[in-house]
Amino acid sequence: MNPSDLLLPEPVPVSGEGQWFTETMKGVARLAYRVTETLHTEQSPYQKIDVYQTAHHGRLLVLDGCVMLTELDEFVYHEMLAHVAAQSVPEAKQALVIGGGDGGIVRELLKYPTLNITQAEIDERVVRVSQKYFPTVSCGLEDPRVTLAFVDGAQHLADADPGSLDLIAVDSTDPIGAAEALITEGFYGKAARALSPDGVFVAQTQSPFYHPTEVCQIYAALQQVFSHVSMYWAICPSYLGFLWTFCYASHGLAPKAAKIQADVHKHLGTRYYTSAVHDGAFALPPFLQASLPEGSPQRDL
Repeated sequence: MNPSDLLLPEPVPVSGEGQWFTETMKGVARLAYRVTETLHTEQSPYQKIDVYQTAHHGRLLVLDGCVMLTELDEFVYHEMLAHVAAQSVPEAKQALVIGGGDGGIVRELLKYPTLNITQAEIDERVVRVSQKYFPTVSCGLEDPRVTLAFVDGAQHLADADPGSLDLIAVDSTDPIGAAEALITEGFYGKAARALSPDGVFVAQTQSPFYHPTEVCQIYAALQQVFSHVSMYWAICPSYLGFLWTFCYASHGLAPKAAKIQADVHKHLGTRYYTSAVHDGAFALPPFLQASLPEGSPQRDL
């Protein structure tokens, strides 16, 4: 994947209408947020971290100029990355979250009382800033069932014992720099090795509107090491492209094999995820099917 094809950040400009944070996609599209206050800015050893108060979206977390979350809709992304996997492995004991320094995935996974969670986040400053400015997102990071490891996630996964993890969730930044290692066949092979026989691997896989070639490459790499690979999707308004894709990969456990209660959202307290959404997220319109490699089981359904 060519890093120049990914999100290209712009600085926050000031105009007569006020202050705006703007992202630009490949020089052809922009998404802007009205900023009412800059709450925090710093350069960590790994990236620039900014937090803004916006006029409509609540607080906004930006890493190296790219939107990570807004308070308005963060629940969509975090629920879909956590619960699609966790509902498929109801007796899961050990989970690894790679990245996800804001704590949103951990918050959702803690709704499963049998799970112990390790979060491998290379940048401790993202965690500490999120705990200060996004307490409703990061609220689970101090739970006794959570182990925070400020390490390289790919290396941490490589060191995991074979078959020791029931759930692996990758909540990374866009694959530029160190994060590029998280979309390689080698990385996926380490995940496949670390998963238990009924374990599930999930990750975000970009916008099909702006990165169809890269999406295809990611799924082709996944199919080299996992027996079962599926795409699913959700609407994430704060990400340019809005419709966002995710991968579900396992050694054979199909995403629809899980027996999910019709009222599961009431037990989980979710605002987006439901049993019907779980099933519907794997129903791909033709243009999404076309973004998958030839031979994918979801093509031409």
